[in-house]
Amino acid sequence: MISELCEPGTATTRTGRHRVPETPLERASRVVVAAVDGAELLAEAGGLLQHLLAGGAEVEILVAVDADTRPLARCGLRSVPVHRLGLRRPLPAAAAADLLAALSEVVGFDPGPGLGILAAGELAGRPDRAAVAHAAEVAAAVYGAEIARSLPDRPVAAPATDYLLTGPEAAHKRYAVGPGATLVESFLADLRVTGPRA
Repeated sequence: MISELCEPGTATTRTGRHRVPETPLERASRVVVAAVDGAELLAEAGGLLQHLLAGGAEVEILVAVDADTRPLARCGLRSVPVHRLGLRRPLPAAAAADLLAALSEVVGFDPGPGLGILAAGELAGRPDRAAVAHAAEVAAAVYGAEIARSLPDRPVAAPATDYLLTGPEAAHKRYAVGPGATLVESFLADLRVTGPRA
């Protein structure tokens, strides 16, 4: 079930049986991120990652290809561990299996409650993002984790939440990404807890 979330700064609401948090992965105490590369991740979710860290969540990032960590540091994510899978572009056909194995290693054998997964959402013509999204969805089902997917081009009818960056979050993202950085990040969030931990 993909649920529409309320914008930051508003009270939580109820959607069906779920109490919906103000931002994606707000309830997560640990967030594991799966991305194609660090630059794309920052462009789509740099503000949300800052917000989650400031809220006390433990964050770890897995990138499919090598990533320059300097932009992450400029975005206020200097202390965040970054795991590089080191795959080549274009990603090979077996990339989804490699990504799932690496993601499982980062998450660990028994992560406990409070795990959230942030991943790139699928885009037409981007098999690399599809591989990352598939691996993240399988991991979320296996671990019973909440999952949010970043959307660089939000479809008009998509039941998504927009996260508006202000203050230091906006300044850090502009410094890391450049003056063209978007200050509204969009996500699809799946609030179900599935799999063996349900």
